[in-house]
Amino acid sequence: MTEENNNKMMVYAVEIIKGEQGALRTSGVRYVSKDDFLHDAYDIIKCRLVDCRCFEYKGTKYDIWFDDEFLLKGEILYPTLILGDLKPDAFDLICDNFIIAKCDEEGETISITKEEANDLAVFLRENAVKLWQANAKGLFGGKKSA
Repeated sequence: MTEENNNKMMVYAVEIIKGEQGALRTSGVRYVSKDDFLHDAYDIIKCRLVDCRCFEYKGTKYDIWFDDEFLLKGEILYPTLILGDLKPDAFDLICDNFIIAKCDEEGETISITKEEANDLAVFLRENAVKLWQANAKGLFGGKKSA
């Protein structure tokens, strides 16, 4: 990292770009302020209230920061992550933008590494398939598809 980036930490972000024709999901590494993480998180997530959940992938524990009020906005929901088993009431669904980081022993939010960013890219590709399967099973409401 350069001198100007010493106050930055690497996170993995997923963002939904909404338009008249639908939505496009983008994802990748973002750098946020170590000292003002929550301010940057609110800007990326585009919300008023965040929530944080922990999940594990390949033996590493991660924190996912997301909009705690996504169900209250009255907008079209864009599922972006599913955590848990593909059974009714056995998973958490995250919609719209989110950030993935880690935390240390004291609970402070810390940076992910480049290797972890690569692992998260794989995790999110796998999770996109899981989202499709959950939708096909009718787990988001509506009808099951064959």
